[in-house]
Amino acid sequence: MEPEISVIVPALDEAKYIEETLLSIVNQNTNVPFELILSDNGSTDGTREIAEKYADRVIVCEEKGIGPGRHFGAMNANENSKYFLFIDADTQIPGFYLAFLYEMFKTRPELVAFSTGFRFSEQSEQIKLAESVSNKYFVMRDKLRSPTLPGFNTCVRREAYFKCGGYHNVLLEDVDFSRRINKLGTVKFFPYVKVTNSSRRLEAMGLLGTLYYYTQLDLGWELNSTWIDRLTKKLGIADLREYIGIRK
Repeated sequence: MEPEISVIVPALDEAKYIEETLLSIVNQNTNVPFELILSDNGSTDGTREIAEKYADRVIVCEEKGIGPGRHFGAMNANENSKYFLFIDADTQIPGFYLAFLYEMFKTRPELVAFSTGFRFSEQSEQIKLAESVSNKYFVMRDKLRSPTLPGFNTCVRREAYFKCGGYHNVLLEDVDFSRRINKLGTVKFFPYVKVTNSSRRLEAMGLLGTLYYYTQLDLGWELNSTWIDRLTKKLGIADLREYIGIRK
């Protein structure tokens, strides 16, 4: 049976986290046929070998960056799939997630893309605070302005994905993508469904760094992300690529 959903996981040296992520995908409680694609960005730590036990396909993206990694996965998805789910390599989804995705798109024809809330796997007081701030930020964007789709957890109709141009290789690629996909139809953030993330990026950034990141997200809505990318490199200021996935 041809897949109706393509689950795309970009990865670069994620041997520590990838197995739990892939298990959460292959163990979904759904009758909807789906495929699992691991888009590897040049791992040397055994990530690909682990992925081959679970993924339908493991492909290698030569262009570095999480944007190209996601897009390469979409380009290699089964041509019959109708929906894309992008999940980062350190993110686990609940067992009903694909059934939820399918139901949302089937019952809401105006919906072109959505994301959901998240919790951190580690739960110190600082991490709980950052988790709350982050989720409230995405809810605020959904209610007051155009929703931002965090790249680690994004669902999108295949047709809309390619129509808006997909993910680009720019800083804050999820904001850049969100800006373009919002022009095509309804985009939503559903806080009552939650995926589980590792807190490793938060631990690297700290709480102030997390707040700075969300300030950058709002700046990204006002200015072209490619322009921000060039300015960041020219001035030599803190490059958030170091904090958020495979962005080199």
